[in-house]
Amino acid sequence: MISCLLIRVSRNQQGLPVLKESALAGESLQIGRGAACKIHLPDHRVGLLHATVRRSEDGALYIEGENGATIKINGAAEQSAALSPGLRIEVGPYLLVVEPVPDGRDIALSVEMAHSLQEKAATCRTVPVTLAELGLSKRKLGFSLASGILFLFLLLPLLASTSTTFDKWQATLPVILTELWNPGPLTGGHSVFGAKCTTCHQQAFRAISDDICAECHKQVAKRLREDDLHARIFKDVRCTDCHQDHRGKAGLVLHDSLKCVACHGDIKGKYARTEFDDVRDFATDHPPFNITFPDGKNVVHVRQDDKGKLVEKPGLKLNHQVHLDKKGLLSPKGNTVLACRDCHRLEESGAHFAPMTMRKTCQQSQCHVQYFIEPVEEVVPHGSEREVLNRLRELNARWLAGSAENMAACKPESGAGMAASHTLGCVDDLARKYAATFFKENLECGQCHEIEPSGNNDVPWKVTPLHINRDYHPVAVFAHSRHDTVDCTDCHDKANSKPSAEIAMPAIEKCRECHAGNRSVKGKIKSTCDSCHRFHRAAE
Repeated sequence: MISCLLIRVSRNQQGLPVLKESALAGESLQIGRGAACKIHLPDHRVGLLHATVRRSEDGALYIEGENGATIKINGAAEQSAALSPGLRIEVGPYLLVVEPVPDGRDIALSVEMAHSLQEKAATCRTVPVTLAELGLSKRKLGFSLASGILFLFLLLPLLASTSTTFDKWQATLPVILTELWNPGPLTGGHSVFGAKCTTCHQQAFRAISDDICAECHKQVAKRLREDDLHARIFKDVRCTDCHQDHRGKAGLVLHDSLKCVACHGDIKGKYARTEFDDVRDFATDHPPFNITFPDGKNVVHVRQDDKGKLVEKPGLKLNHQVHLDKKGLLSPKGNTVLACRDCHRLEESGAHFAPMTMRKTCQQSQCHVQYFIEPVEEVVPHGSEREVLNRLRELNARWLAGSAENMAACKPESGAGMAASHTLGCVDDLARKYAATFFKENLECGQCHEIEPSGNNDVPWKVTPLHINRDYHPVAVFAHSRHDTVDCTDCHDKANSKPSAEIAMPAIEKCRECHAGNRSVKGKIKSTCDSCHRFHRAAE
């Protein structure tokens, strides 16, 4: 047990000491800023537990620094020291002095604040801290700084717009002067103009004109023709009203639908465009899609909810139900199970499907081969009507020449008497006779093509021209390659379709199963207007 007399020393206004004594006792005496310390020194320059007074094994008292803290013993930094009368101990700003031991006590300590914060602040002011102390005028310094700022950040960058030579010179400097006016990074395609602002800003303090934009973006300008609907309605809208640069690499194009909805939300009322429907949000307020497909020589646009008009006339007979039979199709290679991708193959761009041809698409399994059986078994080319008939004439001429009996049995309708004319007449008669069967409906050519009489004696039959549609939404943005995570029949219900006139394009409800509108929805893809539409595209 250690018994201590603690003497706290303070000073009155005259600087005379004022003493306050208190008795302490304990196995050890803790010194520090913490409230649990027996010798409490309330100053932030003192550790929570700065030092401790302990008794050694031989009964002597000593002081030891805690937690790596050092203490000064008679002016020298020490970690520990034995306590004896007259010893001076500095703990932070406090001075502890070991006093003579009174009767009945083990030790007596006097504690006094040696260095107050006010004294430290007063001693630190060794240099002037105000303009007046420096002998400077606030007004003169303010005008000087303002003049320097105007010269460096206004006049020098402004010279770049008045002198081409100066503009080229400043672009070679380590610090480009015009960059001082740059409000933000340019978009990726415009970053090459960062060192030469006059490429776009040709006149200082003047807005960029549309002609400057169109000078580079000529293809965009062509798409907004004077007779185009967008050009007529938005003739007073400038490029920079929608495309504001200096907003980062991807900030030039607005992906927010608010700009679109500002007009299309009430396009009937604002612009009297009765042929269009008001559109506000893909998920909640968007009309049915328009389907575009050829109708003879013309192209028609039909709303998808107008089922009576959604009939296509491609001129080709194709039964998808037969071709997609899960049991397979009988072919020279055995039963063949076809999938959509066997015929419909994407182009490298991933946007459209490659055109289908007889050779690459229909004959890859050797199913659709034109066999001519009578009177000679031979393959007929897949070509024009004249090519087919000429091939039939060749085969019949070979058949007639191969047997005198065949030639004798031939009696041409023309009744020609000359041998050459007689042979040619037989060849023509036989070609037309067997071609009638070859072109017949549901046999050979008629199995896939619509056949009608031509009225031409040389080529009596005519195949209806094909009008195969490659894109039902030509003005919309859609990539099949980004939707290859689902089966084709999930969107296009063709597995049970028999006539080729059926259009199996997915309705807007099918798209909404995966796509949300302007607002994000958990589990769906946020789809704004520009997800499917492009403004700079002439109406078709």
